[in-house]
Amino acid sequence: MASITTEELLAHTQWLESGGKSGRKIDETGMNLAGATLNDLNMAKAQFVGTTFTKANLAGTNLSGGDFSGANLDSANLSGADLSGADLGGVSLRHANLSHANVRGADLSGANLEGANLTNADFTNADLIAANLNGTVQTGMVYTGAILADTQGLKAQ
Repeated sequence: MASITTEELLAHTQWLESGGKSGRKIDETGMNLAGATLNDLNMAKAQFVGTTFTKANLAGTNLSGGDFSGANLDSANLSGADLSGADLGGVSLRHANLSHANVRGADLSGANLEGANLTNADFTNADLIAANLNGTVQTGMVYTGAILADTQGLKAQ
């Protein structure tokens, strides 16, 4: 099973801290990280286009501003993760655990969250246009200011 190396994480931290002047941004485009343990890391602004994270553990990880275009996060553990400002448009998050996740300002347009756990997740100002929330657990979910046109399965609060 593939994973992100310590060297990649250190280079990414250097890239973040230097404002992109040194180190290098994590780019796992098209990689298979299914089942990987990547919890409590700082991978803000990383590139995960088309990456497979099926059943991966990303709990508590900072993924803010990341690009997940075309990624598969089915059954991933994203509890307490920071996905604020991330590009999750069209992403598959079926049966994922997003409980207590920060998804503020993220783009989830056309995303499939069917059966996901959204307990106490914060979707403030997120783009949920045409997102599928059918069968999700929405207890305590916050979506103040979210764009909800054509969103399926959203329960009234």
